[in-house]
Amino acid sequence: MKKLALFIVTILLIAVLLWQANLQDVIGVLEEVDPLLILGVCLLQIITMLIINFQWYKLAAIIGEKPDFKQLLSMNMVGTFVESITPSAKAGGEVTKIYLLKSQLGFSAGEATVLVTLQKIISLFTFLLLNTMAVAAFLCMIHCESLQLQVLLLSTLFLVLWIASLVVFLIYPNKVKKILKVLPIKEGWRIKLHDFIGTIETTLQSVMKDKKKLLPQFLLSLCIWGLFAVKAYLIARGLKIQLPFISIAVVTYLTYMIGMLPLLPGGIGTFEGGMVFFLLPLGVPVYQAIAFALTLRFVTFWFVFLISGGWLGFKEIKKIRFKWKTA
Repeated sequence: MKKLALFIVTILLIAVLLWQANLQDVIGVLEEVDPLLILGVCLLQIITMLIINFQWYKLAAIIGEKPDFKQLLSMNMVGTFVESITPSAKAGGEVTKIYLLKSQLGFSAGEATVLVTLQKIISLFTFLLLNTMAVAAFLCMIHCESLQLQVLLLSTLFLVLWIASLVVFLIYPNKVKKILKVLPIKEGWRIKLHDFIGTIETTLQSVMKDKKKLLPQFLLSLCIWGLFAVKAYLIARGLKIQLPFISIAVVTYLTYMIGMLPLLPGGIGTFEGGMVFFLLPLGVPVYQAIAFALTLRFVTFWFVFLISGGWLGFKEIKKIRFKWKTA
């Protein structure tokens, strides 16, 4: 029932956006986009996915594991698919990745948790730095209304609290152990969780022996997030939106920050609405803003969703064929 309600809200949000603009104008802008441009941007998205997987591969090496690159890519595909159908804080995808790292790639529960949490902290910390600059730049570009300020502050606060909770969990496991002592849970679960956190602590101590190895991962995250701005700018140029790269980058990062709020699956509706919300004060007509939001969303969400879903379908077909052969 909750999923149905969220789906209805999503449809209503998109309907309101389209109602505010002339639908024919939106379609007209989309029809002018060069298909080769979309193909090129989709290729950039695939490159982004491979770089993200490479980051996972290098972080796994830092904690002492050397998983197969293809298996790691498969794990990320499944995790991405789950992220796409769960509210946009992406907790569902991270839990799935921990499970797959443990069940399919041979990681211990502690190693899998450290890897997933470490990657998330590096990515979000880099994203927070970019968003801090984006918020400052946006405030300088326009005179913000109270609603815009409220949205920016709420999204930034959520991002900061999210990173802080991950840091506390990963860097200060003893504090988590103290919290466990007062939680109203069964003693058996308390012991298991205590041992689990102990494993995380041991793995983390090994990682922190050489902190310099983590620096390239922050640079890699900067490259990954930078590619999102590049893709957005290329799409904007294709739609004849006359804004400089820095303005497109600022709007892109602010929109992704809003899209991370755990409201709707994959941030659907909140992303599109946020994009229009930030483009309108910069003088972009509503129909162009909607066309830009839909095109960028296709490349960075629906295209990725189709690839990950297709990958899952391919794996299931292989399993069925294997069962038929061995039956």
